[in-house]
Amino acid sequence: MIRRVIVVGSTIISYGYYKLFTPEAPRKYIYSNRSKHDRSATVSLIIGTGIIGLTSAYYLAKSGHKVICIEKREDVALETSYKNGSLICPSLLTPWANSNVPKKYLKSIFSFSSNTTSTKIWPSNYVSMRFYRWMYAYLKNCTTKAQAKNAKNLLALSMYSRQCLDDILNETSISFSRCSIGSLQLAEDSTILEEIIEESKFNENIQILSTSDEVIKHEPILAAVKDRLHGGVFSSSDTNGNIYEFCCELKKILIEKYGVQFLFNQEIKSFIVDSTSESIFGEQKSHIGGVTTNSNQVIHKIDNIILTNGNYIMPLMEKLKVFIPVYPVKGYVVEIVTPPNIPFPSMNLVDDGNKLYISALKPNDKQGIVRVSGLAEFAGWKDIGVLSEPDRAQYLYEQTIKWLPHLEPYEKKFHSCSRPVSADDVPLIGQYDHFDNLFVNCGHGSKGWTLAFGSAALLENIINGKPTPKVVPALDPDQYSPNRF
Repeated sequence: MIRRVIVVGSTIISYGYYKLFTPEAPRKYIYSNRSKHDRSATVSLIIGTGIIGLTSAYYLAKSGHKVICIEKREDVALETSYKNGSLICPSLLTPWANSNVPKKYLKSIFSFSSNTTSTKIWPSNYVSMRFYRWMYAYLKNCTTKAQAKNAKNLLALSMYSRQCLDDILNETSISFSRCSIGSLQLAEDSTILEEIIEESKFNENIQILSTSDEVIKHEPILAAVKDRLHGGVFSSSDTNGNIYEFCCELKKILIEKYGVQFLFNQEIKSFIVDSTSESIFGEQKSHIGGVTTNSNQVIHKIDNIILTNGNYIMPLMEKLKVFIPVYPVKGYVVEIVTPPNIPFPSMNLVDDGNKLYISALKPNDKQGIVRVSGLAEFAGWKDIGVLSEPDRAQYLYEQTIKWLPHLEPYEKKFHSCSRPVSADDVPLIGQYDHFDNLFVNCGHGSKGWTLAFGSAALLENIINGKPTPKVVPALDPDQYSPNRF
């Protein structure tokens, strides 16, 4: 009872302060109109070198920009892009902001249930203004209408991103242990099958499997658990791969082919806002001329600042007195390490009822890896990357063994991974209001590996003032603008 009173009281008080001091700003959609000059003289500073930062660097450097990347860690891809889920899945479109969330959120607050699949909220969030500001924007998107709109926007960006990935692979020799030939969502009963069919209704690249025999025909490795299967949904547009391996390969290309400069162990201490200008709309805009790092290094004469630093973008933007609704949500990852010659799933396996996402990476001469990801908990910035609750990772492992019992004899490793989730689970891509050279590419949540390539290509179009590519489904840059909140 005391716990409930504290939770409700802190919610009411924090929400009241939030509404008092943060009136809702009008939405504006502003894009760069500055990049018409010689791009070889354009200096773009990218903050963060996970998959989003590196792909952003790739497209900007390829278009002629001089690119500098700043990273607070000792190398690239050591945060969210280090050990996460391996799935590249345009078919998994359901936004985390959806109409089922309010009921689940309230249940998680008032229930003492220890159900592992439920979303967990750490007590520290209940006294965090950042959490309430994000949650307020998040719950506004948990309607049927918003869910349908956001799902369409995710589909458009994911299909474009899939195309961009193929283009990159045609241009480079990057290898990243890609193995899967699609994704198979598993249903243990008719209700689950109906749910995943409904969630896939915007995706034309699916095949409905209405019997266990049809499922096993697609993925014979599931024959051992035929009695569990009712049906499934198969998508041929999906694939997978080792995101960390890809990032390391891309870093080499950026340095050797495009001369991208990397500054590691450097964190942004402050921004140098040195001038204002008037936009074509008659609005006064600030210009960020440089940054100061934690080692007191000053980097100046910068044309574009691009923030791609995932989980840490909210506290970084606060240095500019700007709130951006991107919050870290922790998940767990299991790696099962096997000999290279055992049977592996030929496609990604998804058991959404148990929050289970299974993907087998391409084995090498020494070993194979089956990577499993899932679950969600609001832990804020506390213990990012720390395996705080191994029991939740153990749950993922146990559910995996139920589907793939032949993996039980082999070694397992547990990890955690925090995902930067936007308030509508759609990435924020574009120029930020009130600044003439501040851009963001962030908030991809659990879909970063799927959306990274299209997001970076779209950002490059915006920065360079190029027209939006004509693709199907159609992309509308306004739908990803950071000024939509």
